Amino acid sequence: MKQALDYCFQLNPLLNKLYSTLIKYLKFLVGTRWDERYWAKRHLRKEEKGDWGGDPDWIKEYWDSRSHPYRNFLIQKLSGFSPIMNILEVGCNCGPNLYLLAKKFPNSEIKGIDINPLAVRRGNEWLIQDGISNVELLVSKIDELDQFQDKSFDIVFTSSVLMYIGPDKIKKVIRELVRITRKTLILSEWHSFEFSSLGSHMLYWVRDYVSLLKEFIKEEPINIIKMPVEIWQENSNWQKYGTIIEVIMEDGDVT
Repeated sequence: MKQALDYCFQLNPLLNKLYSTLIKYLKFLVGTRWDERYWAKRHLRKEEKGDWGGDPDWIKEYWDSRSHPYRNFLIQKLSGFSPIMNILEVGCNCGPNLYLLAKKFPNSEIKGIDINPLAVRRGNEWLIQDGISNVELLVSKIDELDQFQDKSFDIVFTSSVLMYIGPDKIKKVIRELVRITRKTLILSEWHSFEFSSLGSHMLYWVRDYVSLLKEFIKEEPINIIKMPVEIWQENSNWQKYGTIIEVIMEDGDVT
């Protein structure tokens, strides 16, 4: 069925545009639940293409993307905040970023949460097979972080996750991320000052994270680092919107 639709869209660009517009408005109506269901059940969608090169084993493809220039750039930014006692990645898939962090910080306690149970299970298995003992992946939704106390982690970070969180949940999510962060919150997302704090749907959500974060923190500095375009040669949207947002919030409070 999906192959037939794809073929029709190739023949008729107008039909493809109408379909994209329909999906956009459905996401507005349904809210974040649309993408939550998609990612929680992603491993059951056998017809889906991969995100990092097309491997039909979607989770393995994420694991094999550890050498992608984007991940190296992100890990380099995270590494600048050492010493680090503990780290949490929210939306970690099977843990490729955390594998790289564990290599750099073997004595740090590293955790990751993800909505997809199979990605978490396989990631934990691969980490053990590679001798990584300081990383634990857990199944959890991004807006359900009650298991973590205030200021639980030196660093909390996201990587291409908030772009799937709609206006219905984004403020709750940001408040929770700020709450559990002790020192530094890092968001690797689609950012633009041209949009509102709630965001606009440009295939995925792009928003002004500085304005959004300032609703929940006091005077802590927020640094904006535009990603080099060369690390995203295959993705023009990441070239345009890809940004690292650093919030240095040591001793800060949630407002």
